[in-house]
Amino acid sequence: MEPSQNCGSIRKRPAEQAMNDGDIDRIYRFTILLPNGTTVGIALREPNPTMASGDFMLMAKERYDRAKAQDPSLRSKRPIAWESNELHLEDANGNRIKSRIIFDNFKPHKRHILRLHDGSGNTTDTFENMWDLTPDTELLKELPEEYTFETALADLIDNSLQAVWANPLKSKRLISLDISDEKISIFDTGPGMDDSDENSIAKWGKMGASLHRKYKVKAVGGKPPYLMPFFGLFGFGGPIASMHLGRHAMVSSKTMQSKRVYTLHLKREALLSRSGSQHSWKTDGGVRVPLENESARAPQGSFTKVEIFKPRMKNVNLYQLSCKLKDIYFPYVQVNGIDLAEIKGGEVAITNLHSCNGPDFIIQVHFSITEDTDANRILGSTAIHEANACLKCVYFPVVQGKENIERILEKLEADGCRLAESYESFSRVSIRRLGRLLPDACWGLLPFMERHKKGDKAHLFRRSFFRVKCFIETDAGFSPTPSKVRGTLLPIHGPSGFHY
Repeated sequence: MEPSQNCGSIRKRPAEQAMNDGDIDRIYRFTILLPNGTTVGIALREPNPTMASGDFMLMAKERYDRAKAQDPSLRSKRPIAWESNELHLEDANGNRIKSRIIFDNFKPHKRHILRLHDGSGNTTDTFENMWDLTPDTELLKELPEEYTFETALADLIDNSLQAVWANPLKSKRLISLDISDEKISIFDTGPGMDDSDENSIAKWGKMGASLHRKYKVKAVGGKPPYLMPFFGLFGFGGPIASMHLGRHAMVSSKTMQSKRVYTLHLKREALLSRSGSQHSWKTDGGVRVPLENESARAPQGSFTKVEIFKPRMKNVNLYQLSCKLKDIYFPYVQVNGIDLAEIKGGEVAITNLHSCNGPDFIIQVHFSITEDTDANRILGSTAIHEANACLKCVYFPVVQGKENIERILEKLEADGCRLAESYESFSRVSIRRLGRLLPDACWGLLPFMERHKKGDKAHLFRRSFFRVKCFIETDAGFSPTPSKVRGTLLPIHGPSGFHY
């Protein structure tokens, strides 16, 4: 492979000149998928409008040779036929790039994937170190302390529910969960992901890079129960949840605009061995054509599929799990092909069945804080932070000499949907944020339920108040704590909203 006369003829300007011109240098970034399953990166600053494809491939060879000299493991990879007459490049959609790279066909300051073929016939769909998942250092200190099988599944379903909610109203909205002893699979028909910077599949696996965080403002306000499932709070749900559930995960995703499916691989041992602020987290990935069953399940052309292999939890009771997920999500999800709405059990359904037929006591509250800062005064505006909540108190009477709350506990215990609780310890507060139940939220009694120390009727009042349960609905103005478990009763204003 011989370089042409203009190989590497890149116009460079001093940084001072660029700043004085009020301009920013155009930088074109490429990831080259090599035929032996490895990758190299190329960044070009202010290149000429076109470059001979041979020069570009020579640049890829130089970077690969440099990487091979630094990483002994690359020496065991099969050789690349750099001198082959069949050597050529393809873009991410499989279109062959002919004699020249035309940079106007690529957006600057974005990352683009190209694939190199050497005519050997030995091709692969998986490439090493394709995605950079290095998290922000501070996020490594925020991982949840307590995590259960159901909580991890809920985090992944949160991602899917947010994705399908971004679809147009008339498009298909499907979330399907399939569980076996060999694999856990979550499939959704959301907009999907690709290799673009703004919609990169790497953001799924990178802590602190949630694709849905920008939609939080849309989920403030409206009417209870505030059904706008933009749950994204912390941005580490996907990788942490999948690695909690199994030892290896693969994410496959496709957008309507892309002809290819992008894949991302997570391996627990590899990520743990590289954890720490001084390391980078790079993981394998790939590009392939859609499978027939994927196209059939997502006729609109976009989807995301998360597959978790070698699950840590075996012999899952699907009925109990379906009841728990039904309490959290209602009819949004399928479990092994069954709609949750068809499941008869679950705490919510049983609790509603035993509640009083009388009118509910409802309080709707609105909190707002206006920030009158110097910066806002200069801009002629003020920043307003809002939060809304609805509290509904429901009475559970005595029927035929027996407390209905005791009937609820007996039914839940018989169905195996809940650990046994006593009448005294039964939770009197239930919290939903944007329609999603926070099942592990641990609240004590509300103030009016506490024991009354004075008066002859104190015992009567306490017994009556103990028959009340408060159901709280909040919008996105409220943010649970990182573990989604505990909080305080009064809203405390912070950078991300009011906190429980």
